[in-house]
Amino acid sequence: MNIKFDRTDLLLEAGQVIRIHDAVGTRVRCLHGALWITQHRDLEDHFIRAGGTLTLDHPGLVLIHAIEPTELALSEAAPGPSVAGRIARTSMAMLRAIGRWIALRFGPQAITARRLRGWYGAL
Repeated sequence: MNIKFDRTDLLLEAGQVIRIHDAVGTRVRCLHGALWITQHRDLEDHFIRAGGTLTLDHPGLVLIHAIEPTELALSEAAPGPSVAGRIARTSMAMLRAIGRWIALRFGPQAITARRLRGWYGAL
């Protein structure tokens, strides 16, 4: 069964283990106590005390082991920008760049710069 969540708070007894599958991007925050976290194909084990956080970054099985009575919060990563959102941001950045180029070439500052260089002669 897959359960979707934004944030889940859990209380674990000492020695209790949670198994999570494919939780890349999930943030584990230790509120009270201490945790030992190991991820599939991660060469490092992570020990987190109260106030510490870890963002899971390996696909596969994750084991979260309570070293002592522990309260923890699991929260999903915020969804990344959609393709349409990225295209819109890129388009807006391009339009701003074009607007700045036009302003520099044909705006009031360009006219003043040309006068100082003598392009308009007697004007």
